Amino acid sequence: MRHLTTLAAVAAVLFTGAAQAATPADACANLGEARAQLVALLGEADAAKYDGYKAKIQAASKALDGNLAAMAGGPDAAKADAFKPVWEAFKTTRETEIIPAIYAGDKEKAKGLASGVQAGRMKEMKAAMGCP
Repeated sequence: MRHLTTLAAVAAVLFTGAAQAATPADACANLGEARAQLVALLGEADAAKYDGYKAKIQAASKALDGNLAAMAGGPDAAKADAFKPVWEAFKTTRETEIIPAIYAGDKEKAKGLASGVQAGRMKEMKAAMGCP
């Protein structure tokens, strides 16, 4: 019985969260947080702290994915639609190239990607969402 009560509480929280509207400002805030944590990871000298930054990057990214889903079909759907393909490419590069390069000790490669293709994508995403 206790498990059912816990399951019901978790379901209520999830459904309540899913019902909340998201705004471009929410998406911009989570994009900024994901970026800030990646910049911090790039600058971190202590490899023992990498996983903490990576977890924060993933949490902000998950929140942003939730923002985009909540915006679908709403008044900001066009912004979300323009943003999403660039965001997916951004995440793929971050997760398959930048973060692995950092963990491998090749911060120059990671910085090159971050200041190159990713900087362009960041600019494009900010423009699509109307971020400051």
